[in-house]
Amino acid sequence: MTLDLNVEHRDLGRSSEGAVSSEMTRQAVHQNKKQGRGFFLTLLILSGSAILFLAAFFFKGREIHIFTFQKFVVNKAFVTLLPREYALEEAEAVRKGVYDFYDGAKEGEVSDRALFQVSRRIQAIMADEKITDEEVQELLNLIERSRGEK
Repeated sequence: MTLDLNVEHRDLGRSSEGAVSSEMTRQAVHQNKKQGRGFFLTLLILSGSAILFLAAFFFKGREIHIFTFQKFVVNKAFVTLLPREYALEEAEAVRKGVYDFYDGAKEGEVSDRALFQVSRRIQAIMADEKITDEEVQELLNLIERSRGEK
């Protein structure tokens, strides 16, 4: 009879091992599902953020372009690269002329084509990190011609 009890006892041990093992498997599957949900939500949030960012550029791209050119390009980089022989008043007149062009663009007085043409010209002028008097005069003439376009 002892033999029979040992067999029954071994069977009980095995069935409890199986229950523990299946319970651990269920917990692991449940934990994986939670991690999968978190990963999915993270991807959803990131893609939503990217869509909002692109939509902002689509609807506010012109305003962003004008703002960055006024604040960073014209006020900082462009003015520092003007020829050294320019007096302070001349440099300020050039800065004001370019800045006013962008103010006009902000108010809708300048076409998109003219805005981007002037912006590309400024980038080309600044590419070699020095600005000549001829380049400044060409830019101011381009700005004058562009003001009339709508």
